[in-house]
Amino acid sequence: MKNLIAVAVLCALALSMGLAQPAFAKMGGGAADEIKKLEMDWAAATLKDGPAAVDQYEADDIISTDPTGRVTDKTQDKKDLSSGDLKFQSIDVSDLTIHVYGNTAVAAGTSTVKGSFKGQDIGGTYRYTDVWVKRNGKWQAVASQSTKVQQ
Repeated sequence: MKNLIAVAVLCALALSMGLAQPAFAKMGGGAADEIKKLEMDWAAATLKDGPAAVDQYEADDIISTDPTGRVTDKTQDKKDLSSGDLKFQSIDVSDLTIHVYGNTAVAAGTSTVKGSFKGQDIGGTYRYTDVWVKRNGKWQAVASQSTKVQQ
C-alpha cells in the first residue's frame, strides 16, 4: 500500500535554462524565477487539468523516482492521473530553492498534498527535487524524485 501512495504522489509532482544565465544562479532572478513559476503552475495544473499537466510540463523522456524507489515515465504519470485512481484536493508548494546551471535547473521544495490513490489517503508532506532542461526554448521537467517526510 505504501508503494501505491508513494507512486501517486510522485506522479502528481511529479507531476531546464537560457545561455544568457550565469553558470550558477540561486533563486532571485531570470531563469530561477521562471522555474519557480513553472513549479507553482505545474502543481495548479495537476489539480485543474490532470493528465494535460503531464503533457505541458514533463519531457517525453522524464525519469521519476517515487519514495519507494519505483521508477516511472511520462506514460505512467498520465495513466495514473487519467484513470481516475489518482485524485487531488490540494497540492501546496513551499520552501523552493532553485539553482540554475546554463540550460539546466534544479528545484527542491516541499509539497503538502491532500488526495487519494485508489481510495487510499496519500495526504502528507513531501520533499522533492525536480530537474528542468531548456529545449527548443521551452523548459521541461526531465527528472523528479519525491520523499515523504516522516513525522
